[in-house]
Amino acid sequence: MPFWKKVVRIPNYIAIGLIQVYRLIFSPTVGILRFLPGYSRPTCIFYPTCSAYAIETFEKYGFFKAFHKTLDRIGRCHPGNDPQVDLP
Repeated sequence: MPFWKKVVRIPNYIAIGLIQVYRLIFSPTVGILRFLPGYSRPTCIFYPTCSAYAIETFEKYGFFKAFHKTLDRIGRCHPGNDPQVDLP
């Protein structure tokens, strides 16, 4: 991959890093805080989870398209929506 393509993807790498930090600490599915009493239990209606979906989109698309797709996915995550497999 040419150097300039790696430079253009720097925002994607930063976003993926922030998502991984969220997953390690706060995610009810895999985060370390899930062991605290009273912490919310995983209730994700999508497969893959929203954080895994976001990482996949940032790896596959440019920053702005991936950001838009991630926000759209998070916006669809509510109790009134049907469970489904939703791949990027």
